[in-house]
Amino acid sequence: MKYEEINIAKKLYGEENTVYEWVETEREIEIRIKSQTREGKCPKCGEESRSYHATCRRRVQSVPIGMKPTYIEIIAYKYKCENEKCEQKVFMEQLGLVNRRQVRTTELTSIILAVSVFMSNEGSSKVLGHMGIKVSNDTIRRIYERMEIVEEEEIEGVGIDEVALRKGQSYATAIYDLKDHHMVALLKGRDGETLREWLKKHRKIKVVARDRASAYAKAINDILPECMQVADRFHLLQNLIEKIGEIFKEEMPKEILIKEGEIMNILPEKKKELKVSPESKELEQYQYDNEIPRDNDGLPTEYDNRNHYLTSSEYKKNAENRKKNKS
Repeated sequence: MKYEEINIAKKLYGEENTVYEWVETEREIEIRIKSQTREGKCPKCGEESRSYHATCRRRVQSVPIGMKPTYIEIIAYKYKCENEKCEQKVFMEQLGLVNRRQVRTTELTSIILAVSVFMSNEGSSKVLGHMGIKVSNDTIRRIYERMEIVEEEEIEGVGIDEVALRKGQSYATAIYDLKDHHMVALLKGRDGETLREWLKKHRKIKVVARDRASAYAKAINDILPECMQVADRFHLLQNLIEKIGEIFKEEMPKEILIKEGEIMNILPEKKKELKVSPESKELEQYQYDNEIPRDNDGLPTEYDNRNHYLTSSEYKKNAENRKKNKS
C-alpha cells in the first residue's frame, strides 16, 4: 500500500485507526484497519475500562471508492467491565465508523436513505448497485423500520407527500420541515388516517405544502381548518405544463405556413402535379423493356413471388427429388 493511500484512508476512517493494508481486485476494494484505542466505555454503566479481554474482527461495507464495492476489515478489542455491580461483563469498544451490530458504516446508511426516500426500494437497490453499493430492497425496508425520527413540537410549516416503500404495494406519508426540508415524521399508509392523528399533536402548524391527494386535504381541513394549504412546487409545475399543453392543442392549427418570415392566415390550395410531363423528352433517356419474359426455350415465364430459402431442409429435399425424377 502506498504512503499517499494510507494518508487518504486515515482522513476517511479517523486518526484513531491505523490502515495497514489496502487490497483491490477487479470486483471490490478491502481496506484493513486496526483500532489504536486502549480503553473502552461500558454501554451499560458508562464506566471506562482498560481491562483487555479479546480481539475480534469485523467486516463492514463502506462508501464505495471508484464505483467499486468497498469493505473495511476492522481489528477491534473487547474489554471487561471493571464495575462489579454491572450486569455487562464483557463489551465491544465503540467504533466511530460503525455502531454495534451494524454491517455498514453510518455514512453509507445515510446515502442509502437519501436515494431511497425518492424511489421505490427495488428501484433504489438497482441504482445503488450501479454506484457500487450492495443492498437489497428488503434491507432498505428494514432500515426504514428501525429509523427513529425525533419530532419537533414547535414546528409551524410542513410539507406532506407520499413515498413508495415498495412501489405498487406499500406506501407511507413523509412530513418535512419547510424551513430546511429535513424529515420530521414518516407515517404508515397514505389514506390520511395516520396524518390525522399526527396533526392532533401539532396544532401550531399554520402552513402545509402538499400534493393533490384528497385524503390529505380532508385530514387537514378536519383537524386544522384555519391552516393554509398550498400546492408544492412539483405539482404546480405539473399543472402548468398540462394547462399549456391543452391551450396549444386548442389554439394551434395542425399546419402553419411561413412565407418570407410571415405566417400566412390562409393556406394555399395544394396542387398535385407531375414533376416530369409525359410529353417531355426526358423520359426517352430511360430504356424500359415491357415485353413478356421468356425462358431459354422461348416460352413465356410466370412471375414467382414465393420466398425461396435455398439453405432450408425442405428446399434441399425437393431439389434431390427433382434430380431423381430427371434421371
